[in-house]
Amino acid sequence: MCIRLAQLHVPSWLWPHSCDIARFEAELAIRLSVDGDIMGLRKVLDDTNMTRLQLEGDIEALREELILLRKDHDQEVQDLQAQVSQSALTVEVDAPRSQDLGKVLGELRAQYDTLAQKNLEDLEKQWGQQITETTLEVTQSTKDLDAARGTVGALRRSLQTLEIDLEALRNQNAGLEAALAEAEARAGAHLAQVQLQVSAAEAELRDVRAQLRRQNEQHRELLGLKDRLEAEIATYRQLLEGSDGFR
Repeated sequence: MCIRLAQLHVPSWLWPHSCDIARFEAELAIRLSVDGDIMGLRKVLDDTNMTRLQLEGDIEALREELILLRKDHDQEVQDLQAQVSQSALTVEVDAPRSQDLGKVLGELRAQYDTLAQKNLEDLEKQWGQQITETTLEVTQSTKDLDAARGTVGALRRSLQTLEIDLEALRNQNAGLEAALAEAEARAGAHLAQVQLQVSAAEAELRDVRAQLRRQNEQHRELLGLKDRLEAEIATYRQLLEGSDGFR
C-alpha cells in the first residue's frame, strides 16, 4: 500500500495515515466476514438442534411402538394358547386317541411357541437395529453440534479480539486525524506566512524595477548630456584651431 502511495507521488508525511486507514478497512472486512460465518454457524447449530430433537422423538416413538408390538404379540400367543387348550378340552374321543391328540396339541403348542419366540426375536432385532442406527445418528449430530459450538466459541473470541483491535484502530485513526488537522493548520499558517513574504518580495521587486527604470532614464539623460557636451567641446576645438590659423 505504502509503495503504491509512493508511486502515486503522495506526500510521505501522509503515508502512515493512509496505511493505517487501509489496515482499518481490512480489519473491518475481516470482522464482517467473521460475523457472516457466525451467522451461518448459528443456523447450522439451530438446524442440528432441530434434527437432534426430531431423532430423539423418533427413537421414543419407536420404543413405544416396540412396546405395543410386544403386547400385541403376547396377547396373540395367549389367545392361541387359549384356543389350543379349549380345543383339547372339547374333543371327545377315547383314551388312546385323547393321548395322541394331547401329544399332537403339545407339539402344535411347542411349534406355536417356537414360531412366536422367533417372530418376537426378529421383531426385537429389527427394531433394535433401527434404534441403534437412530442412536448413532443422534450421537453424530451431537458431535457435530459440539464441534459447531466450539467453532462458534472460537469465532466469538476472534470477533472480540477483532473488536478490540478495531476500537484501538479507531482511536488511533482519531488521533491521526487530529494530528493531520493540526498539521494542515500549521501548513496553512506557514503557507499564509509564505504568501505574505512572497507578496512583500513582489512589492520590493516592483520597487527595484521602478528604481532601475528611473536609473536607466537618468543614465540615458546623462549619456545625452555627455554627447552634447562632447559635441560642444569638439566645436570649440575647431573654432580654436581655426583662430590659430588666422594668426
